Amino acid sequence: MVLNFPPTSGEKPGNSPKLPGAGVALLSWGMACESAEITTIVGAAGRMTIESPGHCPTKLTVNIKGHGRGEVGKALAYEYPMPTDTEEITKAGGFNYPNSEGFCYEAAAVARCIGAGKKEAPQYTHAETLVTLKLLEEIQQQLGVKPVGTD
Repeated sequence: MVLNFPPTSGEKPGNSPKLPGAGVALLSWGMACESAEITTIVGAAGRMTIESPGHCPTKLTVNIKGHGRGEVGKALAYEYPMPTDTEEITKAGGFNYPNSEGFCYEAAAVARCIGAGKKEAPQYTHAETLVTLKLLEEIQQQLGVKPVGTD
């Protein structure tokens, strides 16, 4: 499936969240098999690959474009290890899905924000959430998916 995203830079301020510009997304998945769960984002300066498992990755690879076609100028790898399970989690049977223990970082961020009286996390703001929702709406429209509750 290929999705096209038009630029929104010509819209008046305040009308909608700004999308980063025109682009195309190619999506593929299968329900009867186990996919690689890899996400690659390609741009003019190189590519980023979010390694498997894509729903809760621990590794990001960045390849900065070299001078010639297909040449990598610099390759960077970032790893984010999962925390060790607590004794209570192990006794309870552990997690059902790989890397679920990574949610502890999200829970800790929420606790810090609440403790500081914040209504949003600086790492993912309300405005960024609106941009994500705008992208999801665009995907639904291009796929012909109707909103829940409509026929």
